[in-house]
Amino acid sequence: MLNNSSEPFDLTERLHRPVAIDWLVFYRIAFGSVMCWYACKFLSSGTVELFYTIPLIHFPYDGFEWVRPVDVKFVFDEQTYEFIHFQYLIMALTAFMIAVGLFYRVAAILFAVCFVYGFLIDKSYYQNHYYLVSLLSLQLPFLPAHRACSVDAYFFPSIRSQLVPTWTLWLIRFQIGVPYFFGGIAKIDPDWLRGQPMRMSMAAKTDLPLIGGPWMEQEWVVMTLVWGGMLFDILIVPGLLYKKTRPLAYILAVGFHLANSVIWTIGIFPWFMILTTTVFFEPDWPRRLFVWIRRKSYVSSSIDHKAWKPASARMQNLTTCFFILYVSWQCLFPLRSFVYPGNSNWDEYTHHFAWHMLLRAKECGLRIYATDPSSGRSGTVDLRSYVTGRQLGVISRDPRMIHQLCRFIAEDLEQRGHRGIEIRALALISLNGRKPQVVVDPSVDLGHLPLPSGYPDYVMPLTEPFRHDAWDYPLSEWEHRIDLKLPPQMQLSSR
Repeated sequence: MLNNSSEPFDLTERLHRPVAIDWLVFYRIAFGSVMCWYACKFLSSGTVELFYTIPLIHFPYDGFEWVRPVDVKFVFDEQTYEFIHFQYLIMALTAFMIAVGLFYRVAAILFAVCFVYGFLIDKSYYQNHYYLVSLLSLQLPFLPAHRACSVDAYFFPSIRSQLVPTWTLWLIRFQIGVPYFFGGIAKIDPDWLRGQPMRMSMAAKTDLPLIGGPWMEQEWVVMTLVWGGMLFDILIVPGLLYKKTRPLAYILAVGFHLANSVIWTIGIFPWFMILTTTVFFEPDWPRRLFVWIRRKSYVSSSIDHKAWKPASARMQNLTTCFFILYVSWQCLFPLRSFVYPGNSNWDEYTHHFAWHMLLRAKECGLRIYATDPSSGRSGTVDLRSYVTGRQLGVISRDPRMIHQLCRFIAEDLEQRGHRGIEIRALALISLNGRKPQVVVDPSVDLGHLPLPSGYPDYVMPLTEPFRHDAWDYPLSEWEHRIDLKLPPQMQLSSR
């Protein structure tokens, strides 16, 4: 009889071995609870209106231009509500249903559709944790998370199981680990390693309650956070996977996310990660914890492995193929910033979906010029009549979103009877404390330029050198302190 160590490695067999379902039950409850809180908070705080109903224009992701808010209104108690309110109400309800395991599969599918649809409507609200939740929500319908400790399992005993295939555990472990690891890889960046934008961020946080103070601006504090943050992101997943270092790694992770919740405004992300990072524990950790609280000894044989019914060989092979393809995509896609042209911190071209966190601090100034070529008259456009302040803060730092805005303005002027109006942008950006420079070629009529399928030709390369001491002049003085070579259409309107 062959020793186990001499047996060939069979990935399919390993991925379909049974493990305790306990971890998945906790994960389901945690995911549903946090997302129910998120949806309710968005509804009650007016964020839904700010994000979706007030703006005149939304900025879709490449390839998802067809995604728009559904233009349907409801009247309830003499108040008018948009469909997006109904969508977030469904999200809150289905998230609760996921947490308690009520009609789990249907609830998981509806939640995934609603959340991902809302996420894709406007990239000016992009956050890495929204992207992470989108991926996890799309995976949720495929996980048998309702087979224990759920309403479904109570009413339908035939679905009950104390076991799930191993691939479910490693899929979620992988997905939770991706933001950590690739967030660390992204920090192998010249600006980050030289202390920016952390130096600028700490200087702006000295007045924080409890932890704020002049000490936050000390160089040793800044560099400790810079190198500590990078090493934490890269090493925390191996630390959580290795049993002997797992307790310390989790304590560090909790401390890291609690600190983030105080220093940065990132909503549910710290609490979501604290709860979901428990997937790196032993699969039966909730059972062990419950037994320990009751002061009894744990017996691993309490889980009946003989009752395990694996999927068919065909289904196992299919699952393994999808697992490999998905993992490969998630590993390769974030690395595109290393091979694509440009600097993603400057031009934002590969910023999305790459787990770039805290890598850039941008001070931006944006002015849009409208020129009538027949008369030569130019004027500036009041951007407040097109976008919200929240949108403008993101648009101003992204050349392609500036292009989208210019095209929308040109189309709007066309509909108002002003035909052939040229639209140009004066977009100044100070990246990580550098002296401001133009990011978009001001001579290009962006209003009538088709959206490019590749890297935009109108993006000006970053030429300003790194500065240890950040540029510290107010926006109102920028044009007088930098050498601007503007086209006649802009010079005319600035006299």
